[in-house]
Amino acid sequence: MSLFRTGLLLATLLLSACSMPILDNLSSNTSPEKGNTQSGANAESSDLLIPNLQGQTDEVVETINSTSYDELLTKYNGQKELAEANYEELKSRVGKADALPKLLINTSTSQQNIDTTIQELRSYTSKTNTEIAQLNARVADRQTMAINGDLIRVFLSEATINHAGHEFKAQPLVGQWVRGETRVIRLKDHIFFENPKSEDLVITFSETYQLIVNQQVIATVNPNREKNSTSFNVPTQDNLGKIIGKLDYRIEDKK
Repeated sequence: MSLFRTGLLLATLLLSACSMPILDNLSSNTSPEKGNTQSGANAESSDLLIPNLQGQTDEVVETINSTSYDELLTKYNGQKELAEANYEELKSRVGKADALPKLLINTSTSQQNIDTTIQELRSYTSKTNTEIAQLNARVADRQTMAINGDLIRVFLSEATINHAGHEFKAQPLVGQWVRGETRVIRLKDHIFFENPKSEDLVITFSETYQLIVNQQVIATVNPNREKNSTSFNVPTQDNLGKIIGKLDYRIEDKK
């Protein structure tokens, strides 16, 4: 019996000893496989993600640049409009104005060049704003302390408006202008006062004694001649119609 137990114990130990290397080999063979599989997954994941992220980054950068370029163009157009308005006002009211900055902007112009042009337009607008303010001050002084030739009385005796397929004659109007002043008068139907159709007429008496209607010089006023008259044929404000008329004007004595 004792011999049988001893034999059984030896058989068990022998089986245990034989099985241990097999487990080690299985463990060592399995670990590298798991490691390689994980590494392969990482590599595959990286190959898929990196190009997508790069593409998204390029798209974001392109969007930022595009937005910035469009914003610059918007600023440029706004500054250009202000500068041109000041130029036209001074040219009309004073008789002359400094030339606008050179405007050479197109689709191939760089952002830096657009920004430089915007700064030039801002400087021009600031300078001409000052000139317009000074002109307004001179006009205000002339209204209270006019000298010979500073005041003119204008009588719009007749005016026919053709615009957008309709025509009407305007009611006569009279007003007084100070040298250097621009005023807008509203022309309405001389018969049907409730007629909704009307047109604006811009009359300027410039510092150089020019009488200007809708940006067109129609007469040069002699400050020493008391009374005169002139006819005009000018476009409407939107350049889609015309206004034909006649006005009388005379230099007022200083007060």
